[in-house]
Amino acid sequence: MRKRKVSIVSILALIIGLSGLGLGAYSLYQVISPKPLARAFVSSGQSVPDHNWTVVDFDVEDYDVTSDFNIVTDRFICPTSGYYLISGKVKFVTMLDGEAIVVAVFREGVSEIESSVYGSNTVSLSTNFVDVVYLNAGDYVELRVYHTGSFSRSIYGNTEGTYTYLTIEATDI
Repeated sequence: MRKRKVSIVSILALIIGLSGLGLGAYSLYQVISPKPLARAFVSSGQSVPDHNWTVVDFDVEDYDVTSDFNIVTDRFICPTSGYYLISGKVKFVTMLDGEAIVVAVFREGVSEIESSVYGSNTVSLSTNFVDVVYLNAGDYVELRVYHTGSFSRSIYGNTEGTYTYLTIEATDI
């Protein structure tokens, strides 16, 4: 019977190979932080004065994965710089012909996304919006509305959150 010689190079190659396998297995178990994702809506109506930008008063959070939406201040506070998909809808009750509603997403007090619609043979009026916006860490985002009616109007709200809502999702983090 012949003895085999084991070289030091063979042993080192075996150790390196096994350590690489261990690192690969470890990487399978790394915990990945969730991406920011929040959705808030209006469950009951909100009165909006005429010819004034008014912050939408959200009263329900469907979800807020990373706790970045403040239901008290009605603001999303951006946790990490990056691109965010922002979408939503606002529905008004009793808008008359020729009157308009404007909905805007404001970042740090500046309008970033805007959508408007004019009433024509309708009792209620709604507009949707969607866009991708770059936000810096710490930026706040809020939804504001404006209407051209001659007196206060009401935003529709419902318990399903389908009439007036705001959704914000990180896209590249």
